[in-house]
Amino acid sequence: MIALAAAALAAFAEGLAVGSGLAALVVLLAVAVRLARITGTPGWSRAYEWALVLGSAAAASYEVWPWSLHGPRVGAAALGLGMGLFIGLLAASLAEVVAVVPLASRRLGLVAYMPRLVLAVALGKTLGAVLWLLVPSLFSRPPA
Repeated sequence: MIALAAAALAAFAEGLAVGSGLAALVVLLAVAVRLARITGTPGWSRAYEWALVLGSAAAASYEVWPWSLHGPRVGAAALGLGMGLFIGLLAASLAEVVAVVPLASRRLGLVAYMPRLVLAVALGKTLGAVLWLLVPSLFSRPPA
């Protein structure tokens, strides 16, 4: 019983640490504000902050209590598309914050190849998402 309580306390502490890190990232780097600027929706920054918080909470709760949503495949496709767009825009805002892409492309001499590299990354992520949806056995967890 003591081991279970210690494990629960450790899991709670880990959740606090990860949640604090996410909050620091969102607040200090002004990710939601930059995301709103990139999308041209400056009045929606509070909604983007809540989307980040609720999405993180949903992902964390899934790790503790596996759950599933039941609905039509069209709804799953629309949800997946929305999630992919949001994650892509979030990545774009983070890249803008730290200016990783321009710096890395100049230092590695890849400026002329950037359009092809961006397309390759986008196609790779799209293919990975499609495979994840259509062939779930490729990404299933091994039995414990």
